[in-house]
Amino acid sequence: MEIPWFLFLVWCATLVTGFDLGPIVRIAQCRSQCLRKHTAEGTCDWYTGPQHLPTTCSMCWQYCEALENQWEKTRTICEGDLYLYCPACQTSCTYRKTRVEEKYLPSMLPAPKKAPISLDRFDVAVVMRKVYKQWRVAGYYTGDRVPNLRPDTWIIVAMEDGVKHYSWQEWVPKLESLREGALYEATISWKDVQAQLQKQRSLEQVRFNNRVRQFFLEKYGEKVLAEWRNQEDSQISDEIFRRFFFRRKDDRSDDLEADNTPSTSNAYNDRVDKDHLGTKESYVVSWEPETGGLMGNQVTDSNSAQISLLPGTKYLVRIASNDGPGSFPIEVDTRPNSVQAKRIEKTLQDLYPWDVYAACGSALLLVVILGLAKICRKGKNVEAEEV
Repeated sequence: MEIPWFLFLVWCATLVTGFDLGPIVRIAQCRSQCLRKHTAEGTCDWYTGPQHLPTTCSMCWQYCEALENQWEKTRTICEGDLYLYCPACQTSCTYRKTRVEEKYLPSMLPAPKKAPISLDRFDVAVVMRKVYKQWRVAGYYTGDRVPNLRPDTWIIVAMEDGVKHYSWQEWVPKLESLREGALYEATISWKDVQAQLQKQRSLEQVRFNNRVRQFFLEKYGEKVLAEWRNQEDSQISDEIFRRFFFRRKDDRSDDLEADNTPSTSNAYNDRVDKDHLGTKESYVVSWEPETGGLMGNQVTDSNSAQISLLPGTKYLVRIASNDGPGSFPIEVDTRPNSVQAKRIEKTLQDLYPWDVYAACGSALLLVVILGLAKICRKGKNVEAEEV
């Protein structure tokens, strides 16, 4: 009975609206095959020789996209003499004929990874950028050209054994409660996503401003100070100069608080009333054992959900979305020792200060009573000995 229920949840997950990553992933996988078969180190040069003729790798690279997006117009390269004497055609056509064409929603991706980006020499990275509230392909990169993970970017990597992706938005859901039973009932919420993303964007802006000020300080600082020192009428002190390049903490509040709405980096940064015109976004709560195994999914249109977990297992739980990379995972541990430890920790956190004072007072009173009782007992023993 559990297996049909799980399959039903997976089927429900595919019904959530979202854009299809299938063509993008297939093009990247095809180009990865081009690198493996037509390069030695993963470097795909576009031209070769004094006549600047296209290389086999570059031709294969272009055929992958043409065969995926314009099959009816370009299928002739997979037929006749052109196919027999064209290694680039053979590689791209073989992948086109043997690939599995299916819809690939963003919620089907594994949990995202953080920078720095790690690529094998034959991997192909797809840089996605948010443009007018829609994700667009900004470019495909070979393994020897590692792209930078910047704000408003999302990088999907096609590897030999699967797909991974990197997200700049580092937000996580929250475990509200974990109730024991035959199945553990975990309540997960993600009500503060906007606040997490806004904090990350503000910190990134501060780091960027500091880098710019540091650059100008190192390049022009000494020169500016020297010019001001040469002027007898008015001189600028080192303290004023540093304050000009490095503003104090409370000086930068106006810049950071001028617009409290996060920039359009993904669906979570956009205002709901503008982005969905009154409709709610659907999310997919995904969980799997930390050591691997059967995954579970639950579709919801709210910012919280309750999931059932097997006892004795450490799970990774994340929030997936078909509008972007989704959240990073959190750990939910249903092993007995871990649950007991969390219960004790939560109990200590829930104690009020007067509870602690009352406990200390009770302990002190108990010590005093025991001391008096011991003194009285000792006095009685002395009287008995004198008699």
